[in-house]
Amino acid sequence: MANIPSCPPYLTSLLSLFAAHDEAAYPVGGCVRDTLMGIPPHDWDVAVTTPPETTQTICESAGLRVIPTGIKHGTVSVLLPLSGDLADREGPYDLIECTTCRTEGGYTDGRHPDAVTFTGLIEDDLSRRDFTVNAMAFTEDENGLSVLDLFGGQADLRAGVIRAVGDPDTRFAEDTLRLLRGVRFAVKLGFSIEKNTYAAICRHAEGLARVSRERISEEFQKILTSPQPERGISLLTETGLMPYVLPHGISPTGTGDLSSLPADFALRTACLLWEQDDQHSVENLAGLRLSNRVRRDILTITRSAAAEIKATPRYAREWRHRMGELAIPALTVRCARHAEDASEAAKLMTLAEASAARNEPVNMADLAINGADLLAVGFKPGRILQDVFCDLLEAVWDDPSKNSREKLIEIALKRKD
Repeated sequence: MANIPSCPPYLTSLLSLFAAHDEAAYPVGGCVRDTLMGIPPHDWDVAVTTPPETTQTICESAGLRVIPTGIKHGTVSVLLPLSGDLADREGPYDLIECTTCRTEGGYTDGRHPDAVTFTGLIEDDLSRRDFTVNAMAFTEDENGLSVLDLFGGQADLRAGVIRAVGDPDTRFAEDTLRLLRGVRFAVKLGFSIEKNTYAAICRHAEGLARVSRERISEEFQKILTSPQPERGISLLTETGLMPYVLPHGISPTGTGDLSSLPADFALRTACLLWEQDDQHSVENLAGLRLSNRVRRDILTITRSAAAEIKATPRYAREWRHRMGELAIPALTVRCARHAEDASEAAKLMTLAEASAARNEPVNMADLAINGADLLAVGFKPGRILQDVFCDLLEAVWDDPSKNSREKLIEIALKRKD
C-alpha cells in the first residue's frame, strides 16, 4: 500500500475551495481504498460538510459548473477542470460527485433509507458505509493529506479482509445488496471475508430476493469478470446467494476454467451454463435482464456444445458460417470447459483463425456470383435457385479457389444438367 496518500492536484483545488469557506471536503470511499493500495481510482467521490444548496453556491461562486444530480440525497456533481485552475473553461474536466455528510434512518424495503439527515459530520458519513475498507476518507491540513480511519480499514487492507462496519447484521438488514457487494469486493481485491461478516451474509441471503434484478445483474457481472471468477461462484454458492442470482444454478459439470477466458461476461456466463438444460439457461438469463444481443450470444455458444466438431480446413469454414462472429469465442469456451474434444477444438480454432485471416468465403454474400448471374444462364426464379446457391457455398467450403464467377457458373450448370 502507498505510504503517503495523495490525490490529483485538481481535486486538491476543490478541497482548498471548501476550506476557504470554513467548510471541509473529504475524498471518501473506494477512491481512498484504491489509492492506499496503489491502484488508480476509477473516480473520486467527495463528502462535504455543507448542505447541497450551500455546496452548489460555493462551487458556483468559484465559477464552477454544477449539476444538481441528487439534491434530495445531498448530491451535486461538479465539473472540475483537470488543470487545477478553477477558472479554466476550455480544458478537460472530471465530474466529481459531492455529497453532504449524513445519517440514514430506517430501511423498510431493505435497500433504501426511509429518511436522510444531513449532519455535516464526516464521522456520521463513514459510520453508515458498508465495509471498513470503504469507510475511510482523506483529510487535508497544513501538513498535507492524512487518512481518517475510524473503523480499522487500513488494518483490514493490510490483512486482506472484507469486514462490515459495526454490526454486520445491521449493515445487511439496511441494504441487502451489500451481500453481493461483499462477495464482489472479496474477489475483486483477492481478500477473505471476515468470519462474522461471512456468517451474516449467510443469515441474510434470503433478503436478496427484495433487490431488483437489474442491481443483482450489475453485481454478478462484476463478480464474474473479476480476477477470481471461480472463487466468486464458490462464495455465491456457499453463502446461499446463488439461487437469487441464477435460479437454476450453473452447469452440472461445474464452472470450467473461467479464469482462462477473457474478462468478458458473455463468454464466462456461457462457460458457466455449458451443457445446462436449455430451458434452465434461458430462464437464468431472463432473470439477469441482459440485452437481447448478449443473451442471444450466450445461448448460441452454449447450444454449440452439442455440435460434433472436426479439425479440418473444410469444417473450419463451415464452422465460421454456422457461428459467425462467435466462431472463435465458442471454441475458446469449449477449451475452457476441458471438454472431451478440447484438443480438437484447439486445433479447429487455429484453422478457423487462419481461414478468417485469409478472408476465405464462408457465407452466401461472399460468393463471387449473384442471382442475376444464374438467371442470365437460364435458371428460373424459385426454390431451385436457393438450392443451387447452397450447393455453390458447399463447393467453396470444399475449395475456396472455386470462388470465381466462371467456376461457380460452371458448377451451377453441371447441377442444372
